[in-house]
Amino acid sequence: MNTEDALYFLSQNQPMPPDDLLSQELIDKYDEIRKYFIKKPDDRSIDLFLRSYGEGDGWGVYQLVEDLLYQFPHDIVVKKIKNVLEDTNIPNSVRYWVTQVAAAFNDKILIDGLNISLSSDDVDIKEAAEIAINMMSE
Repeated sequence: MNTEDALYFLSQNQPMPPDDLLSQELIDKYDEIRKYFIKKPDDRSIDLFLRSYGEGDGWGVYQLVEDLLYQFPHDIVVKKIKNVLEDTNIPNSVRYWVTQVAAAFNDKILIDGLNISLSSDDVDIKEAAEIAINMMSE
């Protein structure tokens, strides 16, 4: 695998299929690419990973994407998170996971995007936004 192939895979899975349509082969490839970018960080992968979350938990792999994000400078990651959260056209699956990630990368520049999540009709997204916002005030 090389960087361009990995980026291409991610670009073709925006977002990943829902868990009930996910194949072992596809999620294994996704996880392999996640591990690849942990070893060889490339900031072009950040936005692609943030926009890749499908419905469900990716068979337990989506929560591991955070490990990849820690490989990059905080300011770069929060700017990418901000852009995704402020995009009102993202699917709920992406909004949910990126709202969760925002709690780990606690930064005041995320507040506008978190407020969009807070106004969601999806209770899980709303709850994740409440947690992230509460963490900012601590």
